[in-house]
Amino acid sequence: MRVVHGRSGGPSAGTVMGAVGMAAGLIALAVSLSGVAGAVSSGSRLVQKGDLARGAVTAKALAPGSVHARSIAGSAVTTPKLAKDAVNRRVLKKGSVTSRAIAANAVTAGAIAPGSVYGGALGKRTLHVTAIKDLDEVAENGTWTAGDTGSALCGPGEVLIGTGFAMTQPGNREVTWLQALPVLSGTGDSVSGRFASNSGGTAEGEILALCLGGP
Repeated sequence: MRVVHGRSGGPSAGTVMGAVGMAAGLIALAVSLSGVAGAVSSGSRLVQKGDLARGAVTAKALAPGSVHARSIAGSAVTTPKLAKDAVNRRVLKKGSVTSRAIAANAVTAGAIAPGSVYGGALGKRTLHVTAIKDLDEVAENGTWTAGDTGSALCGPGEVLIGTGFAMTQPGNREVTWLQALPVLSGTGDSVSGRFASNSGGTAEGEILALCLGGP
């Protein structure tokens, strides 16, 4: 600060008053700034919900990733607040919808799109095949012999969703299927099957199990 001396050798009254006024102003500014800093550091919110006009904060105004699960209060987002079709397969994180996240009776026939639930959508499908032998000894002797019983087993963790059978070698065509029986068990699902023939052991068959799930 530059001080101009008068003729008497001491500072003039105007100079002294100006210096006092400047010092007072600096003190006031420092107090004001410290108050703002204290308010911010103490966690006070400068912008509150009531300060925002309705519709002022839009999706375009939000930075990517600024709104996450921890930013949303419990039960803040409800069904009436969601736009139609706003929640779809593209916005859902893989594995985010679990049985615990679905309310009882929330998934009904009317809520499921046609063709959205089928075997391929529920898990991996596997076809298990077992061959069945012809036990007939003499062909076309008028005596038909039942073959052995073959079983097609589902793998660990799989469930049976379909059965089938096929004659891979009909022999002399004197063959007939006797059973293709599904067997549901806590230790594993399966299908048992057999056929009878009068073909002298020349026929061959297969029993099939279509299973769903597994590792």
